[in-house]
Amino acid sequence: DPSTQASTWLQSHLRAKTSTLEVTTMHDARFATTLELAVRFGKTLVVAEVDRLEPILFPLLRHDLDRQGPRFVVQIGDKQIDYNDTFRLYLVTRNPEPYLPPDAASLVSVTNFTVTRSGLEGQ
Repeated sequence: DPSTQASTWLQSHLRAKTSTLEVTTMHDARFATTLELAVRFGKTLVVAEVDRLEPILFPLLRHDLDRQGPRFVVQIGDKQIDYNDTFRLYLVTRNPEPYLPPDAASLVSVTNFTVTRSGLEGQ
């Protein structure tokens, strides 16, 4: 989303649908804590300015859940976090051609929101 139009729309759309929206960046010093809380409490998390996929995200992207009695947990960093199945994750980048390593490409759905001439004419 080089123009950030889609990101702005996504955030306003999600805010209208849920009261549990969190927006952060990978560069935020509290990113790991924000991620843990979003997973535990079933929040929708939008991560902006994603330049590359950090290893902390892979267990979530792979849906590596372990059953512990009646609940599921996921490893985030060095912690086992309770997994709430209403958790949603959106990764947003301004890079029109983001690099995804082969092992990550099958774990995410990429949507290209680059503005085109015909798209501008349609607006």
